[in-house]
Amino acid sequence: MWHCERKGADIMTKESFTKWVHNFGMGSSAILLILMSSFPIVISMVYGVWPDFKMIIPGIITLTLILAPWWPAEYFGYMTTMGPEALYMSYTTGNVTNLRMPATVGTMNALELEPNTDECHTMAIIACGASNITTIVLLCLGMLFSVPLKPILQNESLQPAFNFAIPALFGGLVAQSIIKSKKQIGLYLIPLAVCLAFCYLTKVEAAYYMLVTVALGALVFYLFDYKIQNKNKE
Repeated sequence: MWHCERKGADIMTKESFTKWVHNFGMGSSAILLILMSSFPIVISMVYGVWPDFKMIIPGIITLTLILAPWWPAEYFGYMTTMGPEALYMSYTTGNVTNLRMPATVGTMNALELEPNTDECHTMAIIACGASNITTIVLLCLGMLFSVPLKPILQNESLQPAFNFAIPALFGGLVAQSIIKSKKQIGLYLIPLAVCLAFCYLTKVEAAYYMLVTVALGALVFYLFDYKIQNKNKE
């Protein structure tokens, strides 16, 4: 049940909680945007050093065009899994793809939760919160021990491990999902084959073929699920 009672306060329902989350998320995001934008502006005003906008604007336009197809796909892909509460939290701290989403997906797999459910979104809040706390603690430790550990971290023998850390992380998550649903392995192989074809056989930017892969994955899932429902009805 989505309610909690407080002395002298009304019962908080699911709708009122969601409304509060959106208000708090948009307000805090606006404040953080102002703070992050104000720092470089104030520094430029104090020291009288401004960037050459003629050189920056072409790069901004290029980056925007490359990432524009990814933004709507990212929104729809993340929202159903994480929910608005965890998504606001994740976008505030950043690194959603590499840290927050894997933490959420790992929690879902461990608890066998269905995406886009109240249970899933509730556990996503806890998972993302724990991930944020872990990131902050590790960053603080990294700043304290960065100088003493610099020779070890820059050792050539450890560089391959750092280069393959992200593929290993996502490979483990995908492997978990495939092992849990062996009968639905086609849901992963078809988009994966298309993604690899774009990656190795074409020169299309990653942002564009990732958008195609996300759309294809949704279509394959819909057709596969529709086929299963028809079999169950028969």
